[in-house]
Amino acid sequence: MSMQTIFVMSDEASALSELCAGAGAVAARVTAILFGSEAEAAGAAGCGADRLLYCQPSDGAVPEDYAAAVAQEVKKEASALVIVNNTIRGRCLAGKLGVLLDTAVLTGVNALERSGEELVCCRMVYGGMAQRSEVFTKPYGVLTVGGGVFEAAAEPAQAAVAPFEGLPQGGLKRIACTPKKEGGVDLVAAKRIVDVGRGLAQEADLELCRKLAAALGAEVGCSRPVAENNKWLPKSNYMGITGVQVKPELIVALGVSGQIQHIGGINKSRVIVAVNKDKSAPIFKNADFGVVGDLYKVVPALIEKLS
Repeated sequence: MSMQTIFVMSDEASALSELCAGAGAVAARVTAILFGSEAEAAGAAGCGADRLLYCQPSDGAVPEDYAAAVAQEVKKEASALVIVNNTIRGRCLAGKLGVLLDTAVLTGVNALERSGEELVCCRMVYGGMAQRSEVFTKPYGVLTVGGGVFEAAAEPAQAAVAPFEGLPQGGLKRIACTPKKEGGVDLVAAKRIVDVGRGLAQEADLELCRKLAAALGAEVGCSRPVAENNKWLPKSNYMGITGVQVKPELIVALGVSGQIQHIGGINKSRVIVAVNKDKSAPIFKNADFGVVGDLYKVVPALIEKLS
């Protein structure tokens, strides 16, 4: 299906530049919809879209409550693709839009390509064991894209900013909102990352990793078990197919086994340096440089050399 118009939607202004760059590379027209204030929209006007519509959810409403209004806006085009930021709110919105537009929803798309008149969507399947290419056969399509998949344009165009005309429709009303207390880092923007895996013996040893990160001028990220199972770092810090996908100049993997789910989030790094005491660890197949050794001996030596 030929789709010359792409709608990009996000509840985070910081995600628009990347998403619009990916959309602009394969479409003639890009419309961005930001669920945020007029001030946030003004700050994000240089996202590269042709126009930027902002929608400040009314009291008690959430982005997915505007799904019907968004679908009406999309249907003004004979055919269109909808890209939604891969957040919790974004996935809820994508599901509703799929129903209202009578189409499928592809999650975790990591590439968009033009093949003649068709837009080809690529994503990992079978836990990262394979890459699948798919096209929409209906006039509309909906997909979710995470951070780090596209690269923001160096000189993006300024979008024409206007309010989104639409009212919320929802059966639930939000009565309270408590911000998360956990801190996080912007791993997508990081040039250097220290990647912590399950080879770390205890949470207190994170301090050693942070010292190496400080010496390198890097941020600290991790594999999914470190964040979700051990809860040593915020979930926003884990990298992988279902987490953040990064493209740093350098990533130093400490005690990372290198399972395909994690590699899918770091394999676009320019240089990968791995430290693992298991010489058979899969990470070494994906590393540019590898050190077979105890990270508790290797890392202090690295810090000393870098200090």
